[in-house]
Amino acid sequence: MSKSRSVKIWILVVLLIVVAVFYFSINPATSKYMPRCVFLVVTGFKCPGCGSQRAIHSLLHGNFIDALRYNAFFVAALPVIALYFLNDYTKLLPSKVDEVITHHYTIAVLGVIVVLWWVLRNVFDW
Repeated sequence: MSKSRSVKIWILVVLLIVVAVFYFSINPATSKYMPRCVFLVVTGFKCPGCGSQRAIHSLLHGNFIDALRYNAFFVAALPVIALYFLNDYTKLLPSKVDEVITHHYTIAVLGVIVVLWWVLRNVFDW
C-alpha cells in the first residue's frame, strides 16, 4: 500500500472517530444546534436522508430499533456505504467485486432504490 493511501486511510479513521464521538455526545433530536433538513423544512416532505443523524446517534448508543424508526433505509445502507468506502480507500476487495459495485447498472439500481424509498416514506409516513 502506498504512503499516500495509508495517510488517506488514517485521515478517514480519525474523521470517523471524531464524527462518532460527536454524534455519541450530542443528540440531534434535542439539540437546537444540529442542522435540520432543508428539504423537509421547505416542502414538508422527508428526503431519503431524513432521520440519519438521529439514527447514527441511536446506533452509537446501541438502540437499533430506534435507529430503524428514524431511517430504516440508512441503517440498511450502512454496510453498502462501508463497502464503497472500503473499496475506494483500501482497494482490498477483489477486482470482481470492484467491477460489480462500480458498474453503471449497480449505480442505477441503487439510485432507483433511493428514489423508491423517498417516495414510499412520504406516502406511508415511514
